[in-house]
Amino acid sequence: MFGPQHLRHVIRYFDGIDGALSQRMLREHPPDEPALTNELCALLDAETQRIEGRLTYGLDQLNLDLAAVGDGLDFEVTIDTYPHNTAMERYVSQSDFGLVLEYDNKVLPSESWLAAYLVQAKRAFRDSRSGEYDQKSRFEAINAEQSARLKRLADLLGPSALRYALYCPPTPALSEPVRTQVRALHTRNLAEDIYDYGPGLALRDTLVANGGVDAGIWFHAIDRPPSGLLRLHEEAFRLARPLTWFLVEHFTPFRGPHARGIGRTHGPEHDHQRVRRIVTGEARAVRELIDELVRVGEDREAPTTITMLPRHTITIKVTVGRALSPDVARAQFD
Repeated sequence: MFGPQHLRHVIRYFDGIDGALSQRMLREHPPDEPALTNELCALLDAETQRIEGRLTYGLDQLNLDLAAVGDGLDFEVTIDTYPHNTAMERYVSQSDFGLVLEYDNKVLPSESWLAAYLVQAKRAFRDSRSGEYDQKSRFEAINAEQSARLKRLADLLGPSALRYALYCPPTPALSEPVRTQVRALHTRNLAEDIYDYGPGLALRDTLVANGGVDAGIWFHAIDRPPSGLLRLHEEAFRLARPLTWFLVEHFTPFRGPHARGIGRTHGPEHDHQRVRRIVTGEARAVRELIDELVRVGEDREAPTTITMLPRHTITIKVTVGRALSPDVARAQFD
């Protein structure tokens, strides 16, 4: 898990990813969701980082800084692409990408874990009249038909297995008075927290240093999807987490009454191993899911030709003790 000595480096890295992607939302004609997801994958991919050099703080530098701490922690991101036909998202996965998070502790194997999610991407749209990201900015692609399909999938896999990834402009780019309103919502939602343990103290340091949270990429629970930009920020650090903090909270210990366990605060945990098999394209797991959806759904014929999901899967893996020989890595206690 990340300790306080690691968090400032990890936060800097993911904030850089968030900032680079959310700036795309400021173009006169922002990219659509598939293009933004492709860009997210490219920004996370180490080889692409090396070739393009668009990040001031990339994965190689992150691992150098983590290595300098001296406790054998390595950070790895892999991007896998799975081709599938266009009916896959519509009828089965309801996702633009899969997300797998893995913690592999060679020293203390009992502390290793895995989490996996299906993620549906949506982007905010400017108000058509003002041309601004303001109180009338909406997530227009969230509709009743897709919400029904998401609910059907959540009934089978568990609501915590699905997340929205909501692409938005960074907070400083919002028009007034929305920028002030968003800051006020964030302050309200965080003001009563007790900032204890590693992630809480790191969040406090971020708020003090930056004056607020400027994130543009938000992960939101699949139930009660936000209709608009302001509604999203009303749920900041409740049903919604910035990309950085969604990941940080997975890779830090959950302790005390104020720990914000992602998924753990929204009902029972889902079967992460099953979701991992699905998002990595394991044929049997995909077929089983399709068969279940055919039994419970109205679209009984559509899924039968579908072979793979989702198109992209992002795997983020943190390993402790990778460089140690397997016969000496595990801690032995008398």
